[in-house]
Amino acid sequence: MESRVNRSVNTINKAGKVGYIISIFLVIAAVTCMVFTAILAAAAIRVSDQNIKVRVSTGIDIESSGNFLEMLNSFIKIDGVENLGDLVPEDGQTTIAGKEGTGADISLDDRDFSEITVARKGNGLTINTRANETVFSIKRIIVCLVMTFVMFGTAAFAMHCVKWLMKELKTCETPFCEVVIKKLSLFANSLIPVIIMNTVCDALWNSVGKGSELNFSVNLGSILLVAVIYILVVVFRYGAQLQQESDETL
Repeated sequence: MESRVNRSVNTINKAGKVGYIISIFLVIAAVTCMVFTAILAAAAIRVSDQNIKVRVSTGIDIESSGNFLEMLNSFIKIDGVENLGDLVPEDGQTTIAGKEGTGADISLDDRDFSEITVARKGNGLTINTRANETVFSIKRIIVCLVMTFVMFGTAAFAMHCVKWLMKELKTCETPFCEVVIKKLSLFANSLIPVIIMNTVCDALWNSVGKGSELNFSVNLGSILLVAVIYILVVVFRYGAQLQQESDETL
């Protein structure tokens, strides 16, 4: 029995050594991301009074061995149109415009595109799209970079907590000791600001170019991870109590 316990402790010690090495690399990675984000923020501050305007255009060529428009007739139905081929003339093109477009042959309620044109190409189609102009505020990007810097800072601290935990595990005689439990509890607490900052950063970056609209989404996987670690803390504390009672009995 004692030999089996010693083998289990040795396994935990070895896992702690491996985890300690990995945690060092994770800390370095987090700090590197902080430095890189700080450099980007400093560069953005120098041009904070400017905006970036972007308009994307794309082209798609669709080729078919048969008549592509006739094939679409069996899948797509438009009110008042019996044959989709009537929408795209042989010697011209059909213009489909969004809200900002004018002179459209077909009305399309799509705020992302200012213009979509469709022309015949053999048995297929050529589709060209032009997106609406998107304005990126440098000041908004600076805010995103600052919050990202803070997020990487919380992640670096969480990785330090992992390193401290692994340092204890690689030398402990039993994982059910007060020091290991405190380090595990500290790691669980350190994950909470990481999750909060990650949620805020995702909302900020997704709002870039979309005005002041912020959509927050909660990562249930991260919340579940924290809950599992807190459960482990409770289990380890209970194990420590049992071990203490066993030692007192002996």
